[in-house]
Amino acid sequence: MEIATALIIVSIAIMSIFQLNRVSSKVNIKLGDNAYLNNHAKYQASLLLLSFIVLFFVYLQNPQNFWLFFSSGDLSAHAEPVRWFGIGENKTWIFAGLYLSIIITLGTFSFVYIQFRKLKVHFKELSPYIFWIIIFSLTNSFSEEAIFRLGLVSPLYGVLDTSNIILISAAFFGLAHFGGMPHGLIGMLMAGFLGWFLAKSVIETEGIFWAWLIHFIQDVVIYIGFMLSNISSGRMVENG
Repeated sequence: MEIATALIIVSIAIMSIFQLNRVSSKVNIKLGDNAYLNNHAKYQASLLLLSFIVLFFVYLQNPQNFWLFFSSGDLSAHAEPVRWFGIGENKTWIFAGLYLSIIITLGTFSFVYIQFRKLKVHFKELSPYIFWIIIFSLTNSFSEEAIFRLGLVSPLYGVLDTSNIILISAAFFGLAHFGGMPHGLIGMLMAGFLGWFLAKSVIETEGIFWAWLIHFIQDVVIYIGFMLSNISSGRMVENG
């Protein structure tokens, strides 16, 4: 019963995420003259509300597990080795978290750079948008960790083998990012790969600190790309 309930809740959340842009765009609230900032702020507010709803049901399923994982956890807990990715024996999550933050961010940066390298935008033009890049990255990473990590790890912990929970979290996370950055099959595989490590960190540290931090850093890189694209698009409209 716990398995089916958790999978249904997260599945409904994924279907809701696919509709959030369309629904939130109908809300008549403006933060300024920038259409992208207006629309994405409404999307992030809707996503945050969705994550709170998921967390409410996660709590109802297993309050004890909820409070166990809805915490920073043991930041220096033992990290189970992943030798093929450079995490060897006798490593803690201090090493693994910092290592993954660097290596995975380099991968994310590479794909974002390839996607937006032709944009003729100077990075100094990002300065008016730094606040929004940070805010969007914080809310997006929290909301997605609440849904795809806590939404699955908390109710399934002690019910399924942890390796299966990690795979389920990775699969759902990958599926939800079919239209992400990068998009398509590559986007799904990259998100699934990231989701595997994030779920692993949540279970092994019994907390969401490393998962949220690593996810936040990736979102900062991605939102920088989105903002550069938005600046470039706005310039083309002005010159059009």
